[in-house]
This record gives sequence, structure tokens and C-alpha cells, in this order.
Amino acid sequence: MKLEEHYFTLYQSWGPGSKKVFISEVAQKLKCSDRHAKSIVKQMKEKNWIEWIPNPGRGKATSLTFLLKPNEIEEQQVQTWIHNGDIPQALKWMESQKELGASFVEWLEGQFNWTPSHQQEDGLDTLSYPYYQPIHTLVPCYISTRHEGHLVEHVYNRLITYSHYDKTFHPEIAHHWDSEDNGRIWRFYIRKGVLFHDGSPLTSKTVKENILFWKDHQRDGWKLDILNDIKKINIVSTTIIEIHLNSPNQMLLHLFTDHKAMMIPVHLYEKDKERFRKHPIGTGPYEITRHRNGHMVLKAFTHYFGYRPLLDKVELYSIPNSPLPPRRQVHYRIVGKHTTDIKHYDWFPPRLGGVYLVVNHQKEGLHKHPDFRKMLSHAIDRSKLFQNHPYHAVWFPDSFIDENAGILRQHANVQEAKAWFHANGLKGKTLTLTSTCLEHNAYFGFELGVFKEVFKEMGITLETNYVDINELHKKEHMEKTDIIIAGVGLGENPLVSMLNAITSETSYICNTMPPEAKVHLDSLITTVRQSPDTQTAYENLRNIENFLLDNYYVIFLYQRKIHINVEADERLQGIEINRYNRLNYHKLWYK
Repeated sequence: MKLEEHYFTLYQSWGPGSKKVFISEVAQKLKCSDRHAKSIVKQMKEKNWIEWIPNPGRGKATSLTFLLKPNEIEEQQVQTWIHNGDIPQALKWMESQKELGASFVEWLEGQFNWTPSHQQEDGLDTLSYPYYQPIHTLVPCYISTRHEGHLVEHVYNRLITYSHYDKTFHPEIAHHWDSEDNGRIWRFYIRKGVLFHDGSPLTSKTVKENILFWKDHQRDGWKLDILNDIKKINIVSTTIIEIHLNSPNQMLLHLFTDHKAMMIPVHLYEKDKERFRKHPIGTGPYEITRHRNGHMVLKAFTHYFGYRPLLDKVELYSIPNSPLPPRRQVHYRIVGKHTTDIKHYDWFPPRLGGVYLVVNHQKEGLHKHPDFRKMLSHAIDRSKLFQNHPYHAVWFPDSFIDENAGILRQHANVQEAKAWFHANGLKGKTLTLTSTCLEHNAYFGFELGVFKEVFKEMGITLETNYVDINELHKKEHMEKTDIIIAGVGLGENPLVSMLNAITSETSYICNTMPPEAKVHLDSLITTVRQSPDTQTAYENLRNIENFLLDNYYVIFLYQRKIHINVEADERLQGIEINRYNRLNYHKLWYK
């Protein structure tokens, strides 16, 4: 960065803006000859860093104008490093900065750099791209962000999968399964030759160890009910496992389709939990070969039991300091050093789930009045408040799970709500609204500001804060909040995802309800769990949703709409977006 250093020296002396200088002064500052100073100035001018306009007449100073700030010059160099694949050097510079410029971060977030094998010294097709969400863990049962979920999909495998689109279970590690006694006994047939990344085999014994592991680490109530109903697990052979239940259950298969049910070598996790958290070992198409200092490398697993990925290597690097807020459109630009023609792709995938409020009945207060929840919903004119959301395109369906749902049944009646709050002694009172928060400080900041104004109109002072989503359920936090705002995004199996959300302590639905309502909810969940088939389970789950919405135990706010735009080198093939709104690495290849 010698030329850049010269620029910094001159800028420190005469920047910003314009100054009158002599070439001899430039040479003196740079400690070089006049001739060399002229060469340096010429290079800076060619790069459009400066304007250098001589004044007519002998002995007159030249007008020097600085066109860029020093950090913008450095950012240009970092962009060059990234385009050339020198990720460690770029990462080192970014980590040394107190704060990154917003325009630079916005550019950086879209940089998916493709380097074909013939341009690499190691002969590997490589995709490199940035991320700004910290990776807390890559242990499937503990992941909490979409980015972590996207990564574990490439590192591990499930026993079976479920497709919401064709409503069918598909084989993965298990190539076949059957049941007896109306679903009291289930038998799974494991593929031969499935290896973990360390070379050890996955057998029926591994599956049993994972099931027992889930019983100790599972936090979603409906799954625990099924796991606790297991009477015994028989290892028939290295490739056959038999699960005996106390009672028939046709929903057992769904247990194995969740992302938290991916198979791990339990003994290696127990041996060194901290190392496994960052350097996991799975059976998936990619293995993690490096993960430290914000730099992660995934390489295609040569002995993968499925089709080996055509993309050999994925290189990720974190964006430290000042990530941008989310934007209404997800945009990826995948180009290489020699890209000439670009092809555009657009997706508008459904985003099942939603953002919602719950009223906390664990805490005493006026908010526990039976009509408070309904009046709170009436106070919220969703279309007016959220239609022009700065970060998301949104709409207001009547369901978390039904793609064909009509308009939300919970409607606004602001004047009725205001009159009720005044009549019931809430005018002049103070309530607390808490937002769930992920580790990377993703919380509902815009919504908190909106609700301050909503409650102000009701004559109520609203105090707001945010607490880590995995901490809020603790007594010391629940005793301090009246209302909680949270969100859920449903995965490939919406049935499982929604049951997780309803029964998990970190979704704040079941653990904020009045005791008598919780008893009824538990009975409805049991009905879902005992459903004779998936279609009936969905119908029973919709009954739970009706109960929650009709009684305002969940106050639905909005559902996000997603637009994903990809610009890519036209020679890049296999571009496919998964349920995390991210690229499927193993499908990519260079034509």
C-alpha cells in the first residue's frame, strides 16, 4: 500500500478539500525527488484520488484537491484483496478498524466472489463471501440464527427429511423405515458406508446415542413428550435400529426431520464441547477445516455418502464493526475476477411464521385483566404502523402456517381501546415491553419505537428494553416485563417448526399464558401429537392457532415477504436458494 501511504501523508498535511501547493512541497512531505513526486501525483490522478490543476504562470502554486477520504482509499484496497481472493489480508484490515463505513459494509455484504479451479493454485473451485452475524455454536440442538442453521445443513445429515411441498418424507441417513402395531414399534434401516468427517462410521448405535442425547438436551416440549414415551431402543444390527413406544404414535417420523435432530458423534461432543461448538464433525457434504478469528473454511467431504459437491471450497469471513440493519431485499452478487456477462435471478419465496406480541401472565399487574389482550390488539392499527416498514415488506395473514390464509381476524379499534384503557385505570400507568434479542443484537428496535407512540396515545407510558432470547425466560427477567415481542420463522417442516415455537420456553407463548389456558393448550398439543397422519396433525395444529388468536394469547403483528435477487456470472450453474434464503453450496458449479 505504498501509494496509499503517500496519499495519507499528503492528506494529513493538506486535506480535506483544496489547497495551493508546489511540487517541491509535495516532494519534501514524501521525502523524495521532485521528479518522483510528479510520478506519484500522476498515479493518484489516474486513480481519481485527486485533482491536480496547475495555475498558469511561472512560480504559481498548483491546486490540489482530495477527492477521497483516507478510509475510502483503504477500502478500495480491501476490495481489491477480496476480488483477488486474499481474504486473510482483508479480514486483518477490517478487524483493525474502529468502525467500518456504511457504504463499504453495504458493498461488502453483497460480495460473493467465485474463483474457478483453473485460477487457483490449489486447483479448487472456491466461493468466498462475508457474514456479520456471530456464529455462537454449530451444535444442531443449540443453534439460534438462520446463518447457523444454513451452515449446519451443509455439515450434518438427518435420519430422514420432510418436504412441505410434496407432503412426503424422504430418506437421508435412513434409506427405509416401517412400523408395526399401529406405530408402537418403528424400525429404521441405516445406509451402509456413512462416515463422519473424522473417518468413523455412523451406525445404528450412533442413532441410539443421539436419541438419548436429545432427551437430555431437548427444550421443545412436544418432542420431550415423544422421547419420554420411548420404552426401549433395540440395536438389531449395525444398520437396523428398532424403537419401541409405550403407545402408538404416527408423528414419530417428524421428530427426526427437525434441524435439531441432525446426527452427531455424541462421544466427540462430550469429550470437548467447546471445540465441537466451533469445529463440528458431521456426515454432511462439507467439513469445516478452519474456524478462527472470523475466518471459516468449508471443504467438500471426499467420502460423502451422497453426491460429492461440485463446489470444492467455501470461504467465509466476518464483517466486524457496524453491520447494517436488514434490508427489504436480499441481494447476492456472485462474480469472479474475469466475469464479463451477468445473469439475474429473482425469487419470492413464502416466509411462513410471523412477528407477534404476548402478554406475560407470570407477572402481576393490570395487564392480567381478561380483556387487556383484546384491547391491546385493538390499539394496534397494523396496516398504518407497519405497511411501510423500513426493513421488511410485510402483510397481515390470519395464520403462521397456512399459505392460503385470509386477512388477519384480529383487527384495530383504536378508540374503543383508548376508552377501555382509561376506564380500567391504565391511564397514567407505566408498562414494560421487552424485545427478544439474538447475540448479534438483532432485535425489534423499530417496533419498540412504534409501540412507544401507540401506548402514548392510550395515555400509558411504555418502557422498552431487549434481552437475549435464551435468557428472557429466566425468573429475574420475566418478573420485570408485562409484554414481549418475538418472532418465529418456519422451516422446511412447518408442522415441526410451529410445534417448536408453541412449546419452546424461548418463544414465550406457552410460558406466558394463564395456568388454566396452559392446561387447555397442553391438551390440544397432545391431540396433535396423537394425530393418525400428517394432514390431521396440520388440522389439529390449526385448531391450536385458532385458540391462540381467538383469545389473543398471541397478538399477531405481521408476516414478512421476501424478495431474493441474485446477480451471477452467467457461467455459474446450480444457483438455488434454500429455506434460510441462502445459497445451497453443494449445487453450485462452473460451466
